[in-house]
Amino acid sequence: MEKRLLLVSSLAPFGAVAYGDPGWQAVVPRGVEHRGRVAHGTDLTRAYCAAEINVDIGRIYQSDIVTMRVFDVLSCGAFLLAEHNEAITRLFEVGVEVETWRTPQELREKVAWYLTHPEERMAIAQRGMEAVHQRHTIQLRVDEMLAAVDLP
Repeated sequence: MEKRLLLVSSLAPFGAVAYGDPGWQAVVPRGVEHRGRVAHGTDLTRAYCAAEINVDIGRIYQSDIVTMRVFDVLSCGAFLLAEHNEAITRLFEVGVEVETWRTPQELREKVAWYLTHPEERMAIAQRGMEAVHQRHTIQLRVDEMLAAVDLP
């Protein structure tokens, strides 16, 4: 959790806002607003869409996966700046359908850049939404799992 708290805190100069359980209150003294939990469904979709930039910071044990948040944010047409890993490069075209960061400095630099380049940000968000709707639906995943089982 400390990794995530430190990274979000480093985004305070950009007006960062955190949603989540009371543990996120730790970012308030560091200049980040904490807005509490957001209910799944419509409320969460509204929060993703209202943000100029959604940042995905994986937990330490998630360094080699693509989290559900990636699909959730992209599927509603919102912009995502996700922590880079090889798994995300297999599912999305980085810089075209989603943007990633590798270091805390790169995270801050990309936040600053995309805040001042809304056209590029919106174009990536649109392509990310199209990618999820075309290549990452639940039906496609179920079909892949059934094909892997190879039933008689």
